[in-house]
Amino acid sequence: VYHLLSLLESDAAGVVAERATDAHLKTLQDLHAELEAAVADREKFFAINERFHMLLLALADNRWRSQMVADLRKVMKLNRHHSLFKSGRIEESLQEHRAIMAALLARDPVATMETMRAHFSNGLEAAV
Repeated sequence: VYHLLSLLESDAAGVVAERATDAHLKTLQDLHAELEAAVADREKFFAINERFHMLLLALADNRWRSQMVADLRKVMKLNRHHSLFKSGRIEESLQEHRAIMAALLARDPVATMETMRAHFSNGLEAAV
């Protein structure tokens, strides 16, 4: 499931890097700022993280991909949530989100896809 999520969400992130308007990127930046502020609150961090990923999917504007990801996320939600309880994982996840944001703001689809794939890979390692 993680592999499929990684493929679908990385692809969506690449699309957003190519097509996002300045307003879209600002919305992502604002949500990322909320994520930064929630680092001490795991429950809040998890909820904002979920919103960030779902916003990327919405901005990529492919309803089939969005539906597949929503279904896969339902399967993985509990496991992904527990991965954030591992020591240091929230800070690692935040660093990964910073890299994703930097690639998005650079409008670099390849780097955005690579950073998103790395984010999922690290999340998988933390979940097992």
